[in-house]
Amino acid sequence: MALCQIRANCRTCGSPRLFKKEGTSNILHLLFTVMTFGVWLPIWILCAVLNAFKPFRCIICGEPKLR
Repeated sequence: MALCQIRANCRTCGSPRLFKKEGTSNILHLLFTVMTFGVWLPIWILCAVLNAFKPFRCIICGEPKLR
């Protein structure tokens, strides 16, 4: 799994913290898409869209970052 990170101010901790969320593994999805001759492509797109809506979470307290 890919890991996405940002630095932002946490509302709960009250200071700048590192926020993380798991991203989409593009290499794995590309491999599946090639092996299935493109049948896997809609699943890859669905995973990427759903992952875009997951919030980043503070690594200290777990509070989600609000956009």
